[in-house]
Amino acid sequence: MPASASTLDWANIDTVLLDVDGTLLDLHYDNFVWDQRVPEAYADLKQLPLPNAKQQLMEKMRLVYGTIDFYSFDFWREQTGLDITDLHQQEAQRIRFRADAEAFLNWLAQSAHDAIIATNADHNSLRIKEEAIALSQRVDRVFSSQDFGTPKEDQEFWTQLQQQCAFDPQRTLFFDDTERVLNAAAKFGIGHVWHVRTPDSQRGPRPQSAHPSLDHFHEIYPAA
Repeated sequence: MPASASTLDWANIDTVLLDVDGTLLDLHYDNFVWDQRVPEAYADLKQLPLPNAKQQLMEKMRLVYGTIDFYSFDFWREQTGLDITDLHQQEAQRIRFRADAEAFLNWLAQSAHDAIIATNADHNSLRIKEEAIALSQRVDRVFSSQDFGTPKEDQEFWTQLQQQCAFDPQRTLFFDDTERVLNAAAKFGIGHVWHVRTPDSQRGPRPQSAHPSLDHFHEIYPAA
């Protein structure tokens, strides 16, 4: 079913939970750093051909995929010997909002809905993005999985988030671009779970989701 403003009954939604990378922000920034800058720096540090460096990094990532370590800058600094935060800082000019995400945040700020960021992003990543676009000033609260020691893929994340925010799962709306995270939210009982089809503006849409999908937020809220 195509997304539309009538798809959601906003009167039955109190809380809006928002992912950051690939949902509010263009994932091109993160993908560029991890797919290009980190492998190039690793190849230089280890004196490896770039394809070999990429292969080694992919193998390391595969081992911790979906765990809290996967998202940790400190973990990857220890694994690679690189200053991961500095590599991200060097590319901060690439940080930008997705599509009409900024307009959606402005609409939420004027609404009665609580807007809460729920992200797997490392605190250092959030700090760099905060310096670039002051994201925390556009929402009510910000939570990283690092605050809870467990990623959004795990039910424990949602349990701790609910304890912090006291939201009613059935009256909560959640946006994310990662299927396994959306599945975890739905399993917890989040009543409205929406998939972002095209998180990276430089790449094609993600595979079809089991959840309702959108490309632009104005598809599902009553924008002026």
